[in-house]
Amino acid sequence: MMRSRLATTLAAAALLGGLTACDTVREATGAASNAADKTSVCLEALKLANFTPSTQDVSKTADEAKKTAEDLTALSAKTADQAVRDAINDMATKVNELTVPDVSPSSITAWAQNKLDAVNALSQACL
Repeated sequence: MMRSRLATTLAAAALLGGLTACDTVREATGAASNAADKTSVCLEALKLANFTPSTQDVSKTADEAKKTAEDLTALSAKTADQAVRDAINDMATKVNELTVPDVSPSSITAWAQNKLDAVNALSQACL
């Protein structure tokens, strides 16, 4: 009977240790997966942030800006990192500011500076 209790206690301890090890592996795997997700989201967001308006075809520029902003907004939902999500949404807002009546050489110059600030914030959030 004593051996039975000892065997049961040892089996329970081994099971508990195994579960703890599984949790540790699961947490490490989850952290690695989140880092990979953050990296892929950041790369895609920075690629979309490369949007460059044209004063030659303002209607096309406005359409492309709207599509890019929508893509950025959808992308922001794919990350659990709040700083990255906020930076992507700020970038989407900047890109979405380009509308047909607002596209002119002077407005694009001012917009480009604001966009550069948003790209820098996105780059910092992705580090």
